[in-house]
Amino acid sequence: MSTRFEILKNGERVCLSGINGDGVLSVGLTYVKHPGQEHSHDLQIGGLGLYDGSQDRQHHAGWPSPDVTTGDEITIRILPAGEYDEPDGMTGSPQETVDDPDFGHLNYYVDSWDADIPFDSAPIDSAHIHIRADDSGPTQNQRDLIANLRVRHAQLWPDICSALIKCHPEIKTSDELTSRLVPHVGINLYDDSNAIEIAYSVEGDPEFRGYFVTLRDWEIAEVCMAE
Repeated sequence: MSTRFEILKNGERVCLSGINGDGVLSVGLTYVKHPGQEHSHDLQIGGLGLYDGSQDRQHHAGWPSPDVTTGDEITIRILPAGEYDEPDGMTGSPQETVDDPDFGHLNYYVDSWDADIPFDSAPIDSAHIHIRADDSGPTQNQRDLIANLRVRHAQLWPDICSALIKCHPEIKTSDELTSRLVPHVGINLYDDSNAIEIAYSVEGDPEFRGYFVTLRDWEIAEVCMAE
């Protein structure tokens, strides 16, 4: 099964994203407002699949996004498989690998850093971090967010657990969720704000289904399921 998304802003086409075969195709809109700063809306268009012709390794891909603000109308049309725009950014083999004091083995791709790190916060024991930052490395704010998340996740877990149960089509209790939750999560920092996206997965679910919890200033701002 393959699909394409045609994204339009105020009736004009932004891009035609797509995927062939297994993987994930996504479009996300976020709003961020910090005290004393202007608010911002950000549109993200991305995918995870076999974009480079390789048949043995998936790559993260992205398409260019326009500036969006209050009053704009964003339309997403779901189209059948076919040709789509070439991704603007794609991550496969790292351009650079460093031994980072906070994250250990840290790989740099296109404007982002990735690593697998220990995350000792029951029921989670490890995490894959994806941090949007330039080639100088993650910012101090981003480093602090990951460090604080390791501490705060246990305190946040009861509320996150309740939100995930409401989002899951079958699970009804915290004990069942905890017993089926995969103990490895994805942690995404898309900018230098105080927003964190955590991606959870559940054993027994379809292979590419995930549950995404967005934290802003250590409060749950959004919860959604995607596959």
